[in-house]
Amino acid sequence: MKTSDNFADRIRAENERVIELADALRRRVAVVPRNNLAVWIRETQGQFEKFRAHKIKHMALEEGDGYMASVLEQRPTLAPQVDALKHEHAELVRIMDGVHKAVGDLMPNDKLSVRDCCDRVRNLLSYVEHHENAENMLVTFVFTHDVGTHD
Repeated sequence: MKTSDNFADRIRAENERVIELADALRRRVAVVPRNNLAVWIRETQGQFEKFRAHKIKHMALEEGDGYMASVLEQRPTLAPQVDALKHEHAELVRIMDGVHKAVGDLMPNDKLSVRDCCDRVRNLLSYVEHHENAENMLVTFVFTHDVGTHD
């Protein structure tokens, strides 16, 4: 097996893990319990941190030797789109850092803050999903269309 195949498998596996963690986090913030909020907060903090760590790792893989370099190699004219996606990576990290702090500061009697954090997590997951769709469309476009002339 070639190194590039191993790398692609690593990116694919990390992406699948990010999706699993996002789905679990989405379910977690869908319903906030009335009782045992301290336990829910602690578990939510842990679950968010796992998601955040995997998402950051996944974005680093994409930017390192991932799809971005291959896209630019095939279609250098798509540099603005790749740069926009890289910029979104930085924005996603800043948003995740803000949510991480907010979730980390939650106390069991913070009813409004808990709701706010749930909304922020849902928004973040929506941004991540939109971003992933944009990346997938770019990769699909580049690697499923002929690069040569269309005689």
